[in-house]
Amino acid sequence: MTSSPAETAVAALLDGAGSLNELALRATLRSHADDHGVDATVVDVVLPFLHEIGAAWERGTHTVAQEHFASQVIRGWLIGEALSGAAEHGPGISPVVLACPPGERHDLGLLCFHVLITRAGVPSRFLGSDTPLPGLGDVCRVVAASGVVVAATRSRVFEAHGGALRMLASHYPLAIGGAGADPEVAERVRATPLSSDMRESVANLVGWYARVTAAA
Repeated sequence: MTSSPAETAVAALLDGAGSLNELALRATLRSHADDHGVDATVVDVVLPFLHEIGAAWERGTHTVAQEHFASQVIRGWLIGEALSGAAEHGPGISPVVLACPPGERHDLGLLCFHVLITRAGVPSRFLGSDTPLPGLGDVCRVVAASGVVVAATRSRVFEAHGGALRMLASHYPLAIGGAGADPEVAERVRATPLSSDMRESVANLVGWYARVTAAA
């Protein structure tokens, strides 16, 4: 069976990770983005690759060092695409703030979300992993956030900070995402759970932001 362009790109990234070849990793991302667009590369290549490199580490075919190396190359590419794709927003525009709570170090999925909503015209502030929740609240006040997205791969991370998340939700619309964001946890922390489908989550947030800004 013939592999799709995305599957071919994921395989090439795995090869590049295995050989610690930064140029090959960057070339694969750039080539797929040139041919199929940045958004498709993020959703159909980067996210599946992150899953596959984790599985490869569990199988013992890739080391932790190779996984970390490839992840940092991809992080650099994602940040570059977020910066180049960001629209100019005038004063008074309230961004969405994105963060992973304390105890959550896996932030590349949220960074992918940041790239996609930024390119869709939603102003966003990405704080990354292990963000202290009081500090997250401070950022929201400074930028007059229109909403907050908190992401974690395990539900117990949300549970551990339930009180702080409920407090945050009393001041700003709060959504939670990632593998740990099930509806029961979302209800307990008074948040809206994002879909596990990245495209659907992005579309929902873009629509929500349009309604918020139209009502402002």
